[in-house]
Amino acid sequence: MPESHYDTDGITAAAAMLSAAGYAVALTGAGLSVESGIPSFRGPNGLWTRYGPPGNLSYRVFTRDPQDWWERRLRDEITPGNPTYDLKDAVDNAAPNPGHRAIADLERAGILKATITQNVDDLHGRAGSRSVLEIHGNRNYLRCIGCGRRRPRAEFVITDVPPVCPQCGGVIKPDTVMFGEPIPRATLDACFAEVQRCDVMLLVGTSGTVNPAAQFPLLARERGAKIIEVNPAPTHLTDAAHVVVTGAAGEMLSQIVASLRRRPDDAG
Repeated sequence: MPESHYDTDGITAAAAMLSAAGYAVALTGAGLSVESGIPSFRGPNGLWTRYGPPGNLSYRVFTRDPQDWWERRLRDEITPGNPTYDLKDAVDNAAPNPGHRAIADLERAGILKATITQNVDDLHGRAGSRSVLEIHGNRNYLRCIGCGRRRPRAEFVITDVPPVCPQCGGVIKPDTVMFGEPIPRATLDACFAEVQRCDVMLLVGTSGTVNPAAQFPLLARERGAKIIEVNPAPTHLTDAAHVVVTGAAGEMLSQIVASLRRRPDDAG
C-alpha cells in the first residue's frame, strides 16, 4: 500500500509518544483479532449479531447444573451452526496477524511493559508477547472454580462431566469468563496495577463498551497518562485519546514500529 494511504501524522505522533514513555501498557480488543479471521461478538457479522447474545446469567446456569452445561458444550463444539462451534473453529484456525506481532515487537524493545487483552484467543502469546493479562480468560485453558488452578485444555482429558479438579475436587469450567462470573481477583488486581503504573496507554481494536476494561483508559488519563488509540473507526474512547491513528491495526501498528526504528534516538 502506498505511504500516502497511511495516517502518517498519527503514526509519527504515536511513535514519538511511545518513544518518550517510561511505562507503556496496551489494551486490546476484538477488533485486533478480527484481522486474524476471528469474528467479533457485536460487529455487523459478529457472533451475537447472528445468534443473539448469551444470557446475562450464564455463569449461574453453569453452576446450577455443570453436568448439563458440559454435555451441551461438548456437543456444540462438534456441531456446526452455533456460536460455540463457530468461535472454536475460528480460533483453532487463526494465526497472529501483523498487529499482534507489532505489539510483541514493542514489548521486546522494552517500550511496552504489559498487554491487557479482552480477547480469549491466545494470539498475543503465540505472537511472542510474554507480559499478557487476559482479563476475560483464555479459550485454550480450563480453570477450577474452587481453587482457581488453570491448566491447558489440551493436557486435560475429559472423560466424565462435569470434569473435576485433581487438586481440590472442585468443578472445572472453561477459563473464559462468563456473564455473571466475577473476573478472577488476581487478574483484575494485576490489570489495575498496570493502569496505575502506565504513563502511556495504547488502545488497539477495543470499542470501549465493556467494563471494567473500558474504564482503564479513563482511569489512566485521570492520573496523567497519555492515550493512543488505533482503530479504523471512532469508538467510545476516541474523545479521551491524545493521539488517534485511523486504520487497520496490523497496518498501523507495523508502521508505528517502523517509525520507532527510524527515530534518531533508537539509532545510536
